[in-house]
Amino acid sequence: MPLRLTPTFRQQLGAASRPLTGMWVCSGSPVVAEICAGSGLDWLLIDMEHSPNSLASVLAQLQAVAAYPITPVVRVPIGDPVTIKQVLDLGAQNLLVPMVSSADEARAVVAAVRYPP
Repeated sequence: MPLRLTPTFRQQLGAASRPLTGMWVCSGSPVVAEICAGSGLDWLLIDMEHSPNSLASVLAQLQAVAAYPITPVVRVPIGDPVTIKQVLDLGAQNLLVPMVSSADEARAVVAAVRYPP
């Protein structure tokens, strides 16, 4: 069976012939995340900034939505490189980093998601 690569979220955003729909999940519950994932949405944002989500609950939610054709996005609580790396290690492929207010902060966030050369 040939390997089938799915388009990245960025590619989906650029190629969409319609607005993509999604919602934020702030409950911390994998059951709620799975219900949302099965509802026909395009993306689902798991919020760690303004909700009781821990690394363990984010992992459970990512696992719960993995079987559905939805793109999960994780909003980390802060642009801290350690937190970003931990969320990436959970398997998150799309991150939203809040409170980035300068070019230097943006460069630091980009550096945090890259492996060292």
